[in-house]
Amino acid sequence: GDSSMLHMWFEPGGAKGAQREWDSCICYYGTAQPGRFKEYADLYLEHKGGKFENLLHLYKTRPDFLAKYESVWVMDDDVNIGCDQINKCFDLRERFDLWLMQPAFDPAGKISHAVTRLQPGPTLRYTNFIEMTCPLFEKAALDRFMAVFDPDLKGWGADWWFLQVQGVPPTHLDGKVAVADIVPCINPHDDVKPGQLREITKLQGRDDRVRVWERMKRTHGLIEWAK
Repeated sequence: GDSSMLHMWFEPGGAKGAQREWDSCICYYGTAQPGRFKEYADLYLEHKGGKFENLLHLYKTRPDFLAKYESVWVMDDDVNIGCDQINKCFDLRERFDLWLMQPAFDPAGKISHAVTRLQPGPTLRYTNFIEMTCPLFEKAALDRFMAVFDPDLKGWGADWWFLQVQGVPPTHLDGKVAVADIVPCINPHDDVKPGQLREITKLQGRDDRVRVWERMKRTHGLIEWAK
């Protein structure tokens, strides 16, 4: 979008000036400047829609690009995180053989679910929930979600869906889903964003997103559970 922070992801960071160990696919959905951020992309697309809607478009149009990867990170473009932290997250997902994980959210930013808040303790916490802001998928886990995803869903509830589609009851996700406290990031508050407005709200209002999720729950037999 036009208020993206993604340039920060590409800046060398850490004590040793870490360079990125991952490829990037950038889908620009803004209007201000066609071609914006293209210099950061290994694959560049322009397509209107929410991030999972745009990812489904990529699955359909460029499956060759995704086929070679073992992990795929589906990131909101305003998440404040550095190159070294991103490298660490990819390493953690592979090392612990996780289906899904996310960096912990620093309380300096927005916390929508208590389980995602940064906590003191070990490298990561096994949970039965992560949210949709910045989920890092095992590629096979993402394939399972994309096989059933309906692009009418613009965001609200997508996290419940991509967790539930992994083929086990929610109580059995423990050990395959985690929050990484060793790698915190900041999810910016809405009031610091340009116009104090979330990009997703420009695409579809909150009430409409909730109504679509309720319809998806009925249609696909989806549920929510205690985190």
